[in-house]
Amino acid sequence: MTSMGTSGLPSDDVLAAIRSHICARPYEVEPGRFIRCQSRLTAVCPSCAGLYRGDWQRIARSGIYDADGHPLPLYKYFFITLSAPSFGSVHLVPKWERDAGKRCKCGQTHGHDDVHLRGLPIDQGSYRYEDQVRWHGALGRLWKSAAAAMRRLCPDAEYFAVRELQSRMALHVHAVVRVPARAAVDAEAMGHAARMATATHPETGEVVEWGKRGVQDREIRARITESDDVTPDMSRAAARIVSYVSKCLAYSTKDITPGERDETATPERVEFVKRLRQTARLGVRCVDCPPGGPSDCTRRAHDNLGYGGHVVTVSRPTDRREGWSLPHLTRKRLREERMSWMEANRPADVGGGLSDTDVRLAEWLADQAARRARETWAEGQRARAPSSA
Repeated sequence: MTSMGTSGLPSDDVLAAIRSHICARPYEVEPGRFIRCQSRLTAVCPSCAGLYRGDWQRIARSGIYDADGHPLPLYKYFFITLSAPSFGSVHLVPKWERDAGKRCKCGQTHGHDDVHLRGLPIDQGSYRYEDQVRWHGALGRLWKSAAAAMRRLCPDAEYFAVRELQSRMALHVHAVVRVPARAAVDAEAMGHAARMATATHPETGEVVEWGKRGVQDREIRARITESDDVTPDMSRAAARIVSYVSKCLAYSTKDITPGERDETATPERVEFVKRLRQTARLGVRCVDCPPGGPSDCTRRAHDNLGYGGHVVTVSRPTDRREGWSLPHLTRKRLREERMSWMEANRPADVGGGLSDTDVRLAEWLADQAARRARETWAEGQRARAPSSA
């Protein structure tokens, strides 16, 4: 029996379980035949976002473990973070213990209770919104330059990189870099080489670079053993790598512009996000902008704070390189494997694409979400209404 909440609707746990398996926005490719929307955003479709995250997790593991599930013994791994430069002073709210007690440039010392201020400009009027949006527009080129710089130090370097949005609404890159164990290079050298890389903006020609502060590069080491006869165990180190990647992927499936649809967002954060979105849509041109300007451009960068590239990037195999995924897994290959399995296990009386039941469930979920939204709005209106007393 379906568990019902106090309002007569299915409980949140039941709705969450259904959403995790059913596409929220099935797309009708032909009369009566539906396919998944394939969104990577949890807020849009939890089910498709879960598949997206799971595919990339499997690809990440394929560069760390062999076919039998054992960590690869002939490599070492570096975890490198590349961030954006400053576009204006933002509030310093401690996230780590090392930052506790530090005085913010606004003149106050913030505590953990001031989390709503983290990443917000101290002076929203003087913040360089256009510079941040233009930097996002050159991020793809800047990452390619950084990867090339690392490979000049170690030609056999392979990588798995995820873009994550910081609280100041600037993207930064988390990269797991794999190099042969014999390579005479360490995490500090690789991170420094990547951070010194520059690129030119594709539209303006200006030079863009990485931020130089607040990051640490480290090698993810194997557990040290007390005996020289025992091979160091990479199991825990490999698990940490997968954990780092999974965390970054979880962030990547969130909406790139949180705040406007977040009921807990402060007016200051909503205004900050609004200004960045307006700048990306109206104020900064890209290489494909028509004569009418950004407002008439269809590139998704103008709706994503200036960034129109991929969220995840992995090194691909070539004639000279093996690529990150040793069995050469790709999302296309994983989708094809999934489709083949579904076709092989589909009941004989069910056609291709999503079943009628899946489509009806998606429509029902949308109706429940709309009903909940109406009830929440009505409750808010009643709470704000003046008392008759």
